[in-house]
Amino acid sequence: MPLLPNEPRLVDAALQQALTDQFLMPLIGSLTALFVGMRQALDTELYQLRPLKQGKPYPLGQCLEISEAVFQHLRVLEPRTLEPDAARGLKTLISFVRQGGSVRQVWGDLRGEYFQNALLVGTLYVDVANDTVNPHKPPVEILPFAEARFVPIRDFHHFSRVAARYWQARIHPNHLIPSLAPYFPLISVTASGFVQFQSASNYMLALTQAGAFYPSEAVLSEGAMTESLFGFMHDRLTSLAVTLAAEPKTGQAAALAMCVTYREQLMGDDSQRRDKAVRDMVKVNAELARFKVEVSGESPAHNIA
Repeated sequence: MPLLPNEPRLVDAALQQALTDQFLMPLIGSLTALFVGMRQALDTELYQLRPLKQGKPYPLGQCLEISEAVFQHLRVLEPRTLEPDAARGLKTLISFVRQGGSVRQVWGDLRGEYFQNALLVGTLYVDVANDTVNPHKPPVEILPFAEARFVPIRDFHHFSRVAARYWQARIHPNHLIPSLAPYFPLISVTASGFVQFQSASNYMLALTQAGAFYPSEAVLSEGAMTESLFGFMHDRLTSLAVTLAAEPKTGQAAALAMCVTYREQLMGDDSQRRDKAVRDMVKVNAELARFKVEVSGESPAHNIA
């Protein structure tokens, strides 16, 4: 099957294993020195760009920002600018790539505990943001991919389970804005009351598009969104240029109908429609970020996870 964006899956595993064994494993210490040095070089700049994320100090919660920065920096590095050990690591990595070795940024479920962004280098899991959940861990971890327990998100139910555990969140169906529901079928509410539509990752968007919006339909078809959350969000989004459902049940029916319409009209490959939905979602989430909902002991039946 074709790779989804940032999917943590090996392609041509036999070739990648052979190249990893030939080029990377003999110099694994130098490869580690390369990535540790890159984190040290980038940390000051990244901290200055975003010292806090959702109230948490850098590097907590910034695995995406760190992984992207390292991945981009890796493209312009030159051995002569590095310490000798790191330079050896970079030289062997360059030779590895020239022979067909793969270096990709990936995102997925790490050990069932949290979402993580990392690099897949041949058959090595290279986590350059290993300290973004627990700041006391080493910033870089390198493991054989087969041992990392790092897997692709299968569907929105899988996403919901990880999100509920990682973010300490309740996950609700999006029965409020039907036009966004095929792409963003979920709403997360953290323990601190932070509300957002999910998920903005390229992987999850591609997952539901490739699945003809059945993945979104599956979670939207479950129990209706709670009246309390619906009312809270409805009141705070009325000023935006989006069409809000009148109440959860009619919103659910409209959201499901939208998935069917998109499927019948073959919208899975419509990048313009997707990009507009992303722009609308960004505006909605920015507005919601200004408020916090009072979190109460709602019934677990309303928690998709």
